[in-house]
Amino acid sequence: MWRTIPRFVWPIAGLLLALRLFLNIHLNPGLEWNYDEHRNDRIADNYLAGRGYVSVVPERDQLRPDAFHATFPVFVYIGWSRLGLPKHYLTLLVYAAAAGCYLLGALYVQRTLRYYSVTPGVSWLWAGLWAISPGVVYYIGAFWWFENIALPLLIVVVYKLLRLYSGRAIYWLDALIIIVAIVLSCLLRGYLLAVYGVLFGVFLLLISVRNEMPTRNRWQAWGLGLGVLLVLSVTHVPILLKNHRMFGAYILSTQAGFELLQGHNSVTEGRFMFSWTDHDKPFDQFVRANIPQLESLNQYQESQARARLAKQWIWQHPGDEIRLIMRKTALFFSPENFIADAPRTPWNPFTAIVHLVFFTGLLLTLLRYKSLGFEHRDALLLTPLVVAWFLSLVFFPGFRWRFFAEPALLLFPVIVWQRLQQKRAGRRTASV
Repeated sequence: MWRTIPRFVWPIAGLLLALRLFLNIHLNPGLEWNYDEHRNDRIADNYLAGRGYVSVVPERDQLRPDAFHATFPVFVYIGWSRLGLPKHYLTLLVYAAAAGCYLLGALYVQRTLRYYSVTPGVSWLWAGLWAISPGVVYYIGAFWWFENIALPLLIVVVYKLLRLYSGRAIYWLDALIIIVAIVLSCLLRGYLLAVYGVLFGVFLLLISVRNEMPTRNRWQAWGLGLGVLLVLSVTHVPILLKNHRMFGAYILSTQAGFELLQGHNSVTEGRFMFSWTDHDKPFDQFVRANIPQLESLNQYQESQARARLAKQWIWQHPGDEIRLIMRKTALFFSPENFIADAPRTPWNPFTAIVHLVFFTGLLLTLLRYKSLGFEHRDALLLTPLVVAWFLSLVFFPGFRWRFFAEPALLLFPVIVWQRLQQKRAGRRTASV
């Protein structure tokens, strides 16, 4: 694989990597963790101090059991502290892993486009565009977010599933890479369970209905799917048991109920509300008016109560819900990018062009311009985009989970362009 990389790519990759690491250190000279991981780190400290998996609730000034964010990082921080290692070493380790995944992601963007028969020059150019796209190089990529590890792994997995769909035999190394990538990503970011669940469902469906697929490959694909499911299940058992001990329920997180209500209520604009806990703001007043016993609930009970209120609101306000769906869709495809400490960012011209070109390619395909059409394998490429959009409708447009849709937004238009080029070349050959 490495021998096929042109020489001109290596110095460019080195410059991009240097830029990435420079931004990491320049924007975070104190090697601080983001606010989600600060919370997880405090939970780890409380556990090590004998208090359990608890965090401080500022508005209540009390400790209470906490399973809001992903649990796996808490396990990591507990283990790291027990080893006696400084926390900034872990920061640097994550930065290094993210930097390596960054280069890996760019490489597999190029390989994915080559799989779709895009010419080498254009495929390398698009790999470079992915590497300098706003979210990848700055808005998320320049900061300490685990998405920087998970997104490149998703690109690798999609490429390998595309190759398996094309009839390539499943070797043990490919199976191991796929399983490790999926399990690690889902442990770091729980919402990726939805992305990978649908992705593997689509993959197995395509494999099953493809008549020319050898029976041996079909059985291997189902074996791979079962292997992923088994390892995912085993690795999530400690999380389920820990949360059952705290709340009496086998859950992975309590966050879903909180975010469901954020996305479905009378005061939302369809996006995340930074003031969702402020007592003098309309949203918190709406919650307290409808859940008067809020202060007496534990985190799981509060999550369940908020989820019930959200479902009740949807049922009672169907017109408002339809308008919210349209607004959320517009926000999801708006040229905004994620920023950690502000409600919104200015529209980015790069993001705007990518989205415009994507919808152009999508429209041309839907209208069957010059006999264009979707291919079955496109479902694998577009599934992360569709699932990320669906999550935005269920909750609210999250530009961190739209991050996992951005490779499809960038790659699909050039794939459509390549198909048009092939059709044009075919017509020329036929005319000769």
